Amino acid sequence: MIARRVPRAGGALLRRTHPLANLLLLTGFLVAVLASPGLAVGLGALVLIVLLALASGEDARSFLRKSRFVISFALLLFVVQVLLAREGRVLVHLGVTLTDRGLLLGAQMALRFLVIVSSSLLFVWVTAPDRLARAIMGLGVPYRFGSIFVLALRFVPFFGEEYRTIREAQHMRGLDRPIRNLRALRRSIHYTLLPVLTAGLLRVDSIAISMQGRGFGLYPRRTITRQEHWHLIDLVPLGLSVSLMGAALLARRWAWP
Repeated sequence: MIARRVPRAGGALLRRTHPLANLLLLTGFLVAVLASPGLAVGLGALVLIVLLALASGEDARSFLRKSRFVISFALLLFVVQVLLAREGRVLVHLGVTLTDRGLLLGAQMALRFLVIVSSSLLFVWVTAPDRLARAIMGLGVPYRFGSIFVLALRFVPFFGEEYRTIREAQHMRGLDRPIRNLRALRRSIHYTLLPVLTAGLLRVDSIAISMQGRGFGLYPRRTITRQEHWHLIDLVPLGLSVSLMGAALLARRWAWP
């Protein structure tokens, strides 16, 4: 089992709130960035994600390191959209055509990708799977379905830890080569992606055998030893979720930029 990093004292805001409140906050981020037509709400949501991550015990340098791939892929989406778009007023025409509409669409696509993935990662970082399972089962959801959702959340940090382990092993063996062409990309997939997937399949197999040996699903109901209660601090993510959705509705109503 992968050990979860202990948050710093006094900086664990979303780690202490109700799991369902965090889930509603994630919903607010998704609705806000998908429903708003411009960039203002998306930029505000992205800044809010960073602030919430820092307030929940995430170190700024660690947060940026974990988000490198997300930022890189968002930049790639921006460049591709800018180069392919032909609508709007032409700004530059030197071998490639850049339009104002293309820049806006590229920024919107990249920003939406950043907010969706970053908010999802924030939810996974701050929400303990066991607490989320208890909260879901407390709503009357059958524990079989709740356990599937929780297992999916547990595999997110597992794949990250397994990837870091494989990369460290490659560094020790001198296999750290930059990806400059398709052949190098194929080698990287062969030596990195396949071992990660193999480790994931082995973990799935071991979990399935363990659950079968313990009689998982034998009874229609499962005893919950600890209930998740709502507290005053849960108003923070709930209020932020409502504010994000309200901002998205106002942006659509008044056509904010």
